[in-house]
Amino acid sequence: MSLNRTLEKKSLVVLGLNSGTSADGLDMAALRFTPYGHATHIRYIAGRTRRFNSNLKQLIHRLADTEAINLDELIGLDNTLGIFSGRAAASFIRLLAAKHVTVDAVASHGQTIRHLPAKRKVGPNRVHGTLQIGSPEQISAHTGKLVVADFRQADVALGGEGAPITVEAMRQLFADERESRLIVNLGGIANYFYFPSDNVRHRTRAEDCGPGNVLCDLISTLLFNERYDRNGRRALSGTVSEQLLARLLDHRFFKRRSLSTGREDFGPEFAKIILALGKRSHLSGEDLLATTAELTVRSIIQRTKTLVARDKNIRSLYLTGGGVRNKFFTRRLKECFTNLKVGTVKELGYDPDLVEAASFAVMGYDCLRSRPVQTRFNGYREPLVQPVLGRIVQPPQTRK
Repeated sequence: MSLNRTLEKKSLVVLGLNSGTSADGLDMAALRFTPYGHATHIRYIAGRTRRFNSNLKQLIHRLADTEAINLDELIGLDNTLGIFSGRAAASFIRLLAAKHVTVDAVASHGQTIRHLPAKRKVGPNRVHGTLQIGSPEQISAHTGKLVVADFRQADVALGGEGAPITVEAMRQLFADERESRLIVNLGGIANYFYFPSDNVRHRTRAEDCGPGNVLCDLISTLLFNERYDRNGRRALSGTVSEQLLARLLDHRFFKRRSLSTGREDFGPEFAKIILALGKRSHLSGEDLLATTAELTVRSIIQRTKTLVARDKNIRSLYLTGGGVRNKFFTRRLKECFTNLKVGTVKELGYDPDLVEAASFAVMGYDCLRSRPVQTRFNGYREPLVQPVLGRIVQPPQTRK
């Protein structure tokens, strides 16, 4: 469907696509958006995940973790991911069509290959940036749909880090007039979203906390040849080394108070440091996993404890992301947040695995409606200029 015809429709169904830091696969979530007065009613329809095969996952990690990128591989992976995403989306779109749901547009975050929030010298300038790949043109060609992509670049162009970028979308999905809501995403990187209730004099806040699953997955692979610590069972059987944990919490990310991070900070190199320090201290593999998992928990507490202390209208901690199945994480968070009910966003009507995909569906809809989005939070004054996030790729047309 053409851009003009799509924009003429009152109600739109947008399919959000996302692949996170762990690069396990492609998450898809379809949402229906219906204008209702001055607001928009959002309804979650369905979602699914298509896993990457081991070769594709390894290629993503190799490029993301290599300082000097092979441009031929980068171009090849950009198109490979676009084809994979396009085929997966097309299959899901056909499944939805069989249930009488017509998808109008696709919103694809892509796969982050490099995230550089701190400025560095490139030629005569000091610049920062972020790169997501997964050709939206390939997705559009395979689905025949409008595709909205490259959501982070407009924020970077206005001086932001390009992250956290889903805050406004998450607010539309989860903010509540009566209850202040604290949502923690346990993805490859852990981050939180705080949405105050109407009667609380605080601002929305969101930022990355530190490593989520990514380090535990790396340690599990290196020590036990297992892709991840299933249900956190190995971490639960180990003992946290407070001495090692103190060394890990001395990482530069926790000192510079940057809003965002990634595999550049908490990837294979940092995992190797953990293994080397653990070997010197004669720690078992289980102890290393317990300490690494505790790093995730402590970093979440470090970034959210002030919010919880000052806003008594926060009654629950809602978890999302793949880490909700890690019992070490959930058990420790319950022990640390004794005054809160710890659950998942399933209680709010969303699949914990598909929240980010749903967020990009919201962002795709906002882009199609030319809605500027606030991207600066955490005490910053709302800027006078706000970006419309995303670029629109139109599907190839059949010649008549």
